[in-house]
Amino acid sequence: MNLRRILALATRIVHQFRRDRRTLFLLFVVPVLVLSLLAWIYRGDGASQVSLAIVNEGQSPLAAQIVTGLQQDDSLTVREMDAAAATAALDRGEVDAVLTLPADLSLRPGGPPQQIDVTLDGSDPSTTSAVMGALTRTLPETVVRAVNPAGLPIQIAPRFLHGGPEFDRLDYLAPVIIGFFVFFFVFLLTSVSFLRERSEGSIERLIVSPLGRGEIVLGYMLGFTLFAALQATVTILFAVYALRIHYVGNLGLVFLFTLLLTLGAVNLGIFLSTFARTELQVVQFIPLVIVPQALLSGILWPIDSLPEPLQWLAHALPLTYAAEALRGVMIRGDGLAALWVNLAVLAGFAVLMVVLGTRRSGARRRSDAGCRWPRRTHRGPVRARGNEA
Repeated sequence: MNLRRILALATRIVHQFRRDRRTLFLLFVVPVLVLSLLAWIYRGDGASQVSLAIVNEGQSPLAAQIVTGLQQDDSLTVREMDAAAATAALDRGEVDAVLTLPADLSLRPGGPPQQIDVTLDGSDPSTTSAVMGALTRTLPETVVRAVNPAGLPIQIAPRFLHGGPEFDRLDYLAPVIIGFFVFFFVFLLTSVSFLRERSEGSIERLIVSPLGRGEIVLGYMLGFTLFAALQATVTILFAVYALRIHYVGNLGLVFLFTLLLTLGAVNLGIFLSTFARTELQVVQFIPLVIVPQALLSGILWPIDSLPEPLQWLAHALPLTYAAEALRGVMIRGDGLAALWVNLAVLAGFAVLMVVLGTRRSGARRRSDAGCRWPRRTHRGPVRARGNEA
């Protein structure tokens, strides 16, 4: 074993990495960026409160004590409304729950338990848990014991505007997980496959054919989208029929929004693959493209709980609109009238990536070959001129 040869090989590897700026960026800068993003999310000044509307039907002393106790809970934003306004606000998503204090709410020692109705939005399990946690913590401890040290039996009767007790954690997570898996795997498949086509010379042969660069990009897009759509279909059907995921909306809309997300992921993969020369460089895009969307699109925690600058960034990501749409269809039963913004954003993102991919492919061709894309100047084959007698 020759130590000099070992050191020479190690030195060559060091020089090779030193010249690869993308790899150095992945090794040293990306971990710092991801950790900084996580620190900002967990330690930032994001709004972690949930909004609670209170309908005080009787204005009794006990009801006033309950309202005061809830207003002192730092995890709640309390708004007093009448019944109609509270129901409308809950339906529009302006509040997370409606607490109804009945007109006959009063101290009745030895009497039956007092029932307080709470209507929950139910589309976000973390918000539902936060509301129920605040109510079960505040009502018996902060309010009831202050009025009657012996304790007053109070029962909280939850009702769900969306979802319900039969919905488990997987039912709530399935819509966004479906969107994330489709986006991630389609992006990875497309970017690596398109790069392989270019490195093997397939695209070079197409370039010198009568096909225009837009036709080449659209052809690849349709081919990749076919398999991506099949993958999305298998994922959705497996989740619904094999895992028995509960859903209340139109399954056709789930396929529609998933297909739009697939188109965007395919075109994004084609676009970003033009910046890479090796498959390793394609994989290096994952921490920059996939990880931020996983952290900020509402998959792991509500977007409203993020610091305000990160909320702006979250609403610039396509996966955010796809996750909101899929959750809206499968959990809330929303239709196109309520989700047209999400539909327009996903369609616009797919079109934008087609345009950028087409332009970038032309620029890449000029960069690699030092020439412009050949223009089609004739419609028939070039005929060789023979010697004339």
